[in-house]
Amino acid sequence: MMMRNPRSTIIILSYVASNILVISIAWNSKSSIETLPTYAGTIAPEYTLIENLDYFHVKDSLPQMSLSATKMKSQGQELAEFDSPVGIYNQPARNTTLKYQANSGVYRKAKDSLLLEGNVKASSDDGTYEAERVKYSFKKDLIQATGNVKFSGLDQKSGDQLKINSDRMKARPQLKQSAFTGSVNGVLQRKRQYEGSMNFKSRELTLDGIQSLAHLEGEVYMKRDNYRITAGKADIYLENFNKSLKYFVMNDDVKMTESLSSPQTGLTERKAFAERLEGFGREEKMVLSGAPRVEQGTDVIKGYRITVRENTDLVEVDDAMSDIQVKKKKLKD
Repeated sequence: MMMRNPRSTIIILSYVASNILVISIAWNSKSSIETLPTYAGTIAPEYTLIENLDYFHVKDSLPQMSLSATKMKSQGQELAEFDSPVGIYNQPARNTTLKYQANSGVYRKAKDSLLLEGNVKASSDDGTYEAERVKYSFKKDLIQATGNVKFSGLDQKSGDQLKINSDRMKARPQLKQSAFTGSVNGVLQRKRQYEGSMNFKSRELTLDGIQSLAHLEGEVYMKRDNYRITAGKADIYLENFNKSLKYFVMNDDVKMTESLSSPQTGLTERKAFAERLEGFGREEKMVLSGAPRVEQGTDVIKGYRITVRENTDLVEVDDAMSDIQVKKKKLKD
């Protein structure tokens, strides 16, 4: 049996041990790499930041949007954010234009929508809108506003000016329709100042510019000249004031209070109750139906149909079948 040189044996063992160590380190490194978490997803989007700019957007070779802003942050062709935007949006196909300004704005090109926030003021052909937040979806022809909403506009047929305040609003400018909800109140000013104004309140109000009609719903309150009326709902026909037609109609638990003053009776209060009240602006009269009752001083009148003339003591019972009752208060002993 041949014996190896001890020195050779040591060298061979050292070589084997070195190889084992290298393989082990390599294996552990591979395992560590494999256990590292993998991140699947897109690379963070790149933004372009520009200050004090004038921005223009052209669609189908036509100018669609133009604005100036103190700062713009743009993400490719998808999104543009603005500080203190002031601009104009054109829709040539609908022949409409929207002018706007706000503290900040976001324009999404794919959705063709503009979101404005902070002291928003926007004006179109049908009026001016103010709110804390306004979103205009151009493709849908829809404006949505929230937070201290204020609207001011002219009725195209009558020339009357409408001012409306509410918590929320939805409007479709192309259809000339608007819906206001939440603490609705406002004033209707006639085109001719001497024809006076009308103050109103309700939970909801819808405005139809084509029909020249305002519909109020829920806890309706109306004040005109020296009379006040409450009801469940009401319709105001804006163009009928100077026509021999109904100017406004109120339904559901109608209550009217009117202050009268005359040399004979002095200052008195007239009250009327009915299920329906029709007001005729030109003729200055109101017609009550649905178990109507009128109280004036110590007199009470009941009938099937009662006509009250504004600013006079005259009360007419139109139906010959009416039952008229006059009650006098008993004198105290």
